[in-house]
Parts: sequence; structure tokens; C-alpha cells
Amino acid sequence: MSSELIGLLIGLILTLFIYSYLIGDNPLYQVAVHLLVGVSAAYAAVVAVQRIILPIFDQDISIQTGLTWVIPLIFVFLLLLKRLPSLAWLGNNTLALLIGVGAATALLGALTGTLWPQVTAVTTSTAPRWQNLLIAIFTVAVLVTFQFTGRAGKDGQWRRPIWQRGVAQIGQAVLMITFGVLFAALFNTALILLSGRLGYFLNQFLN
Repeated sequence: MSSELIGLLIGLILTLFIYSYLIGDNPLYQVAVHLLVGVSAAYAAVVAVQRIILPIFDQDISIQTGLTWVIPLIFVFLLLLKRLPSLAWLGNNTLALLIGVGAATALLGALTGTLWPQVTAVTTSTAPRWQNLLIAIFTVAVLVTFQFTGRAGKDGQWRRPIWQRGVAQIGQAVLMITFGVLFAALFNTALILLSGRLGYFLNQFLN
């Protein structure tokens, strides 16, 4: 049996293992998922070593470049200490910095990449203005849905302001419709991919 035929058989078997999830979670699906995660993690580790760690040793390390790498290496070392219960507290500041920078980046991306383009599109787009305005309103409503500021009432229960609750309900409706459409599109895509893969394997075996 040639190596090409063996590869086709393995690909067909793993494809069927993945799509066996349609009948419920089962050991075959778990085996395929574990293989996918393991291979992906190994590939990411190899790429990280080749493109990030090894180039450090290939360059001419001077005092300036050495100091540039000192702080990141210290942060990495502190994060590794999170695996040790007695020294985990040393990595708290590094983890807080990582989460803070990530949250700030995500917030800036949401404002400059989603909200502001939707608002400016109201006046620059060739589509009907009411349509662009509606899209901008829905975008704001979805963003407000993930805003959890509020205050405690007389009974001690946390509540949002009235206006925020109304806008959040609109955002939740938009999210439900969006997720429903995405799920339907994902299911349709999965069926198309399945038929395409089965057709590919059938043609290869026949040839």
C-alpha cells in the first residue's frame, strides 16, 4: 500500500471521526480533537522556537539589545512561576499587566474598528442613510450589552440604569439573531465541506 493511499485513508477516517459529533459526543470525536489540539500545539511550539527564540541567539547581542530582552525574559520567568503554588504570587503583577494591556487593546479595537467606522459610514456610505443609522444603533446596543456598570438598590440588589437595560435588551436580541444566522451558516458550511471531502476521497480511490 502506497504512502499516498495511507494518507488518504487516515484523512478519511479522521474526517468521519470529526463528523461523528453529529450523533453526540463520543470517543472517536475526542480522539480526533485531541490529535488536532496536540498537533497544533506542537506546530505552534516549533514555530515559536524557530521564529522567536532562535533568532535571539543568531543576532549580535550588544548591551542595548541585551537590555531590551531582559524585561520580557523576566516577565516570562515570573509567569512560569505561576505553576508553583508557593511562588505563584510573584507572577500576579505580570498577569495583571498582560490582562490590562489585552483589555485596553480590545477596547481600542472595538471603538476604532467597529463603533467609529459604523458611525462615520452613516454619512459616507452610498446605502440608504436610515439603514446605516440602524446599523450604528444596533452596534452601540450590542456594545452596551457587555457594559455591566450599575448600582445597588435599597434592597441590596445590583441593577443597571433603566436606559441601559432597554438598550441592552435590544443588543441581546441582535446577538440572538446574529448567533442564529451564524449557526445556520456554519451548519450549512459543514455539510458542504463533508460532501466535498467525501467526493474528494471517492475520486482519489477511484483513480
